[in-house]
Amino acid sequence: MDVSYKILGIPMQRQSTRRKMVVMVYALLLAFCIAGIVFARTEPQFYRGPLYAALAVAALVFGGSGKWGLIKPFPNKPPWREPVIVNVVRSQLKPMALTIPDQSGWTNDERELARRDRAHYLAYQAVTIVLVLVLPVAAFGLRAAIGLHHPDWLTVTLALHVIYALALVGSVMAVTLPAAIILWNEPDMDLD
Repeated sequence: MDVSYKILGIPMQRQSTRRKMVVMVYALLLAFCIAGIVFARTEPQFYRGPLYAALAVAALVFGGSGKWGLIKPFPNKPPWREPVIVNVVRSQLKPMALTIPDQSGWTNDERELARRDRAHYLAYQAVTIVLVLVLPVAAFGLRAAIGLHHPDWLTVTLALHVIYALALVGSVMAVTLPAAIILWNEPDMDLD
């Protein structure tokens, strides 16, 4: 499996270039999140946009989840096998040989597995913080909804909007952050 080290024709071998790309991608995702939060109040279908954008970034730009992107796929599973091609020659079915992919293209070595595990550990600490922030907002919102506590500063509607915003940011982080951490921390690549 070939891994491309270019995004939109820009070489990504240098760490500084990858860091600029990660910052630009997160600025764009933040803009999508803000638009999703603002427009989801009047048009509910807008809540999906930021998550679709994050999934596209994770799959097509950052990598780690498919055959495209800058990072080798995380699952460490072989790619789909090519289907058996059948030729019909003189009324006989002849299966052609399967192509067996080279393992060096899709397997992660020990360093790559350790890098992947460390990135996921760091990413999910950040996602955990977002989830912990959702809990008190939900508790206050629930208490306000059932009339046990009605602070002037937190209405049920505001609590729902804050919970949505935190869940949206947490979802975008869960999808993109492990690969972004790897791209941010990986040193300059020498492809010679």
